[in-house]
Amino acid sequence: MTHIFIINPYSGQHSLADDLRDRLSRISGLNYYVFNTRCAGYEKTLVGKVLHFFQGEKLRFYCCGGSGTMRNMLCGFEDLSEAEVAFFPCGMTNDFLKVFGSDAERFKNIEELIYGDVINVDYIKTNCGYALNTVSFGLDSNTVMFTDNYRPLQIFNDSLPYNAAIIHSILLAKQLSYDIEIDGKMISDITAETIFGNGNFFGGNLYISESNNVFDGIGGYLNAPKLNTAEEIKMMGALIKRDLEHTRKICRCGEFKRFSIRRTDGSPFMLNFDGELQSGISFLEAEIIRKGLKFVVPKGITIPKETEGGGINE
Repeated sequence: MTHIFIINPYSGQHSLADDLRDRLSRISGLNYYVFNTRCAGYEKTLVGKVLHFFQGEKLRFYCCGGSGTMRNMLCGFEDLSEAEVAFFPCGMTNDFLKVFGSDAERFKNIEELIYGDVINVDYIKTNCGYALNTVSFGLDSNTVMFTDNYRPLQIFNDSLPYNAAIIHSILLAKQLSYDIEIDGKMISDITAETIFGNGNFFGGNLYISESNNVFDGIGGYLNAPKLNTAEEIKMMGALIKRDLEHTRKICRCGEFKRFSIRRTDGSPFMLNFDGELQSGISFLEAEIIRKGLKFVVPKGITIPKETEGGGINE
């Protein structure tokens, strides 16, 4: 097997990515190549080139970055059923790994991944590419858009640009009307926030679903109708505190297998795929692909039994 490491040197935890080459060089007998991304979205191009040059070889791809790096890497595959991927978390958010509870820390040990097990997990397939953890829009997609405006604040703290963008989005972003179809049920309303999740965390510490079952082909969604500033702040607080009882009072919550999204007025819109913003979308259709992705985990790792299954219900 050939091990392909794709490093995003601009991801949140710089030291982990910088240290990786040295750690790999100390592993005896490992057949591997390391590639650095050049710019946002370059992971997709790298995967395409590697698949072309190593055609016919058994490959395992390692995402060495955050949630967005993983999303961009997945989009380099035409057929995810043929991919084998691992997540070495170096980003500011690595939300999908939180389904593994306290064992998520084990993914930071590259040796555990190299000699780990392969399991099959769900992912979200759309007409605009793949997502491993979430597809969302509203407050959070505005936040991703505004984050670049506050990038200079990063010299003080890596999370400051994101936090400033959240405040900007709550106070100034316009809430728009969408037509959302979820397993045949239509919601047409002004939307403050909508999240479709395969995992149960989002945006680093926002808890969107009590289900972390990533093997059953079912995801959880949250749809917040038009909210004023105080209500948006309360919703964010409830998500941070994992107060799903309060979340359900503010939001429509449920489970999904398929969904579609369009702006009510027909205008193009933007979506957040695992922290990566995509604009100019006129229509999105998506579905959960059950156990469609070969995913590498440290040996013996399991989903915590106390929250496996269930889901959020209306």
